[in-house]
Amino acid sequence: MTRSASRSAAPEGPPRGAPDLQRPGAQPRPSAGHYRRRRLAALLVVALVVLVGLGVGARALVYDAGLADVEDVRVTGALTVATPDVLAAAAVPVGTPLADVDTATIADRVARLPALASVRVTRGWPHTVTVAVTERVPVAATPAGDLVDGDGVIYPGSPAVELPRLALGAAGPDDPATRDALAALTALPAQVRGLIRTVDVSVSGPGAPAQVSFGLDQDRRVRWGTPERAADKATALSAILTQPGQVYDVTSPDLPTVRR
Repeated sequence: MTRSASRSAAPEGPPRGAPDLQRPGAQPRPSAGHYRRRRLAALLVVALVVLVGLGVGARALVYDAGLADVEDVRVTGALTVATPDVLAAAAVPVGTPLADVDTATIADRVARLPALASVRVTRGWPHTVTVAVTERVPVAATPAGDLVDGDGVIYPGSPAVELPRLALGAAGPDDPATRDALAALTALPAQVRGLIRTVDVSVSGPGAPAQVSFGLDQDRRVRWGTPERAADKATALSAILTQPGQVYDVTSPDLPTVRR
């Protein structure tokens, strides 16, 4: 009788689709998410290196290569104030990097010029600093010849036209009498304001309202009264100034009078 030789079956791998079981002690295989995180970290490192390089390059262009240095300082808005005076006060360091220009400090220096109401300093890349000034507008003058703007600020200067004189002992922006006088003066239309020669304010006592009056040409006078109803008083005065007289009273704008 023939005996059949028995062969031990060779071990087979895990069935298709079965989980891949690792041998004990083997390192786990990295997952797809792990690779994605590594790629993202590498991209972030590259981006950071590029940004640092751009920053270093930009600094080299702005500071070291001199491609954005101050070469020109411009002044705008100066009418009666001399441009050289503005430039001297600004003292912009020509030849230094434009990025280093302290615009606020420059504006503060220029604003010390008495005739200026406001100053704005800006950079114009790549080489220009612009100093934009707004001058004060004088509406009156002091007996000493200084100018007074609508806010009561006193400063030296030469007006283009003759201005009314404030007959006040201590004119200034914080003086109530000055504010009342200027409020009355600026309420007048331009053609009437051109007739004013003096502005007077009297106060009868502490706490009493100010009484404003104007001196006109040909020794004529205007009794304005208190600062209230300035627009109505200006309208009434414009109407009665067409009549001959010496004293024009608009203290009560509803009943203006003319005294010859």
